[in-house]
Amino acid sequence: MSLLLVFVMVTMALFALFLGGGMILQGYFYQQAANRMPIRALVAAVLVGGFITLWVWIDKRNPGRYDTFFNFADYTTTEFTEFEAVRWLNDGKGQIQTDANGNPVEVTVKFKRSVGGKGARFVDERSGEVFKPSGSTGETPYMTGALRVKTANDPEPVRYDAKTEIDKTGRKTYTNERKYVEQNGSRYIDEQQLGTLFVPSTGTIAVSLLLNAMLFVIWFVAFWPVLRFSFTHALMLAVAWGFLTMLLVMPLLFTPNRVPKAPAAAPQAAVAFSEPEA
Repeated sequence: MSLLLVFVMVTMALFALFLGGGMILQGYFYQQAANRMPIRALVAAVLVGGFITLWVWIDKRNPGRYDTFFNFADYTTTEFTEFEAVRWLNDGKGQIQTDANGNPVEVTVKFKRSVGGKGARFVDERSGEVFKPSGSTGETPYMTGALRVKTANDPEPVRYDAKTEIDKTGRKTYTNERKYVEQNGSRYIDEQQLGTLFVPSTGTIAVSLLLNAMLFVIWFVAFWPVLRFSFTHALMLAVAWGFLTMLLVMPLLFTPNRVPKAPAAAPQAAVAFSEPEA
């Protein structure tokens, strides 16, 4: 019913626009409007209104995935409710503990999402402590070097390494992006949106670009062969109304389909590796 209401309201508004505006503009440009203008205006309104409603329906099924040029994302997402945090411990000298081969000594802690849906925090399944990228266990500082996550499509848990760099003091620290990136892959986890796995998708880009391009094509068809504007005038009007639709109309119609995101937690300190006090 909501989609039907969108179609009716958009089509009625477009019919008034095409009929009234079309007759005024064609009278100004060509001295007289095209014949059977009411029928042409109705066909054009149904054409454009139908496409806009189709796009709203697509967004309703995939909120935010196939947005306008100004907002669409080049990824899809998958949710997860638990993960293993791979921690690197401080060696007491401000550096990461390493084994005989020079590899970081890793301690794994399992976290699960607490009750409360997507906005709930992840807690240690044993101690109940809330997940922090860095902190200390007792008197030993640590930083989370990776997350291990198993989604429904993964046969085994996949490791996502923290993006790190060496600062001016020679210590390992997080980059400003605060992401965990899949080893030998392109998927990643944003520290501010734990519980969501981002999957870069060329298919999403292709469909989004197609929908955006088709919007301009539909407007052009409405103005040129249907309403009988000249090719040049139809092209100019299609570009103008296409961008207006993207900037104002589509965001307004997409709003009911979007679920507000939970507020992001305050970022943690870059790293907790420092010299212990005497």
